[in-house]
Amino acid sequence: MSARLQAAVAGGGTVGLACALLLNRRCDWQVALVERSAPRNTDGEGPQRALTLSPGAVEVLTECGAGREGVPPSSKAGTPSFPAHAFSRMVVWRGEGGPASGNSITFDAAELGVKSLGCVAHEAPLRRALWDLAQECKGIRVYSGAALASVRIEDDCGYLDLDNGEEIGAELLIGADGAQSKLRSALGIDFRSSGYGQTGLVFEADCSEADGDTAWQRFEDDGVLALLPLSESRMSIVWSLPDERAEQLKRLDDKGLQTVLNEAGAGVAGELVPATPIASFPLRRGQAEQACGERYALVGEAARTVHPLAGQGLNLGLGDAEALARVCAGQGDALIGDARVLGRFARERARYGEEMSFGIHAINAAFSGPMAPLASRGMAAVDRFPPLKRQLAARAMR
Repeated sequence: MSARLQAAVAGGGTVGLACALLLNRRCDWQVALVERSAPRNTDGEGPQRALTLSPGAVEVLTECGAGREGVPPSSKAGTPSFPAHAFSRMVVWRGEGGPASGNSITFDAAELGVKSLGCVAHEAPLRRALWDLAQECKGIRVYSGAALASVRIEDDCGYLDLDNGEEIGAELLIGADGAQSKLRSALGIDFRSSGYGQTGLVFEADCSEADGDTAWQRFEDDGVLALLPLSESRMSIVWSLPDERAEQLKRLDDKGLQTVLNEAGAGVAGELVPATPIASFPLRRGQAEQACGERYALVGEAARTVHPLAGQGLNLGLGDAEALARVCAGQGDALIGDARVLGRFARERARYGEEMSFGIHAINAAFSGPMAPLASRGMAAVDRFPPLKRQLAARAMR
């Protein structure tokens, strides 16, 4: 006999966990969460994915309760209570050498009247904190060790059939299971996707001169390098490069990688010394044909994927989770899973998601194509126009 709940979330990543927690907290719903693999141990020496979290995303995670118990609040302004490192300055530039007045733009929290521009956190401990919260929550049933096998939607209920024979019935099914979403595929929803011909390289590096307060991003002729502060002495490196160039870097020995990294970093953080192995992933842009319908909704990368150059992928997903919970909490007498209610969520997120996705795609094209010199001058011009700079920052910090 199947469990019958208000909502069932397929996918126990950061976005899926946040979605389940918010629906329980805001709507007082009974929620199922399906995820085959529990979060891995966070003490390993291998590469860990680092996340850039906007202030809006931090608010969502704080509402979920992430890290509130057992983790003392940081004394640094703008840092959340879960393990993370805040930064209050970001410098973006293009051109030879380091940033200069004619080739860069600088965002400063003090100028914008905020405590921080965002923070950088490792994904594994953040997901572990959310996972523990979900398991401890009386209103959330975590189904771990089983995978989604099939999906059915009937008039009064949707059903998730698991590969261990269990069946979960819920009035609303939520796909939070990533770019290769099984829930989305099972419902026959098309996902239009195209590659950039680029690979993302992720690793960490120790730095000799960074103050831990500045994030750096450099547009090169063949890629984008981001240096994101994890502490006062360590950076997360996110490097988007053409596939062939990325493969060349992956084959370098430690000394060779250090040389190339420091040439690209232009000394903004002092000497950079790679400290972890490289992880890599292909870069793609994608969009689901529709993000909701009768008794289902898609959030996070199940709904869309974006280029990582602006660090907005997870922020968009957490925004989806917040918007879905807000719309459901305010649905009044409407039935749970009503397509008309869910349509309000989808329209709101489509406007913002499409704007952000198009903007990221346009920036990547502008700075990597024949218009790159003009784009660089335009960036410097924006730096001298505070009202426009504030608008750009406000969008990114949501």
